[in-house]
Amino acid sequence: MTAVRRADPRDAQAATDVLRRSITELCVLDHRGDADTLGKWLANKTPQNFLSWLASDDNFCVVAEADSQVVGVGLLHRGGEIRLCYLAPGAQRKGIGKAIYVALEEQAKAWGLRTLRLESTVSARQFYERQGFRSAGIVTPGFGISHCHPYEKQLQPNPLMHPTGGGRPAADQEV
Repeated sequence: MTAVRRADPRDAQAATDVLRRSITELCVLDHRGDADTLGKWLANKTPQNFLSWLASDDNFCVVAEADSQVVGVGLLHRGGEIRLCYLAPGAQRKGIGKAIYVALEEQAKAWGLRTLRLESTVSARQFYERQGFRSAGIVTPGFGISHCHPYEKQLQPNPLMHPTGGGRPAADQEV
């Protein structure tokens, strides 16, 4: 069974391990094994930076756990940008990425956001399109030789949340 929950400081090492492995092993179409690109992309994926992301009231971060192991990480910024949505190698196509995304979208609605934005890798474009995102502009340079594909999704208000955005959805859910 996999559960998605709000991240806490104890997750820092495991979460950054997932981020680093996901980028290195699952985003090969993007970095193409280029050491400079990988170095730039991985540079801020450290436990110390993860802790600073968690400490910001403008961020909502979740992890997915399976068999007591962190297998996914997602982070939403209050401005409406999904900044992280990564899975450990072997965790794809099991509904885990979708569960992470749903938790982020629920929080976006709780904050009263009407639009979500993100910059997708080549590797993740189909996933985001299945979640209802649409291309939102021209491809821009990413880290090194990689490229970012801007996406956007219009959200429907959640009728169960208070219209001021004060409601908070439950971040804990099982997949």
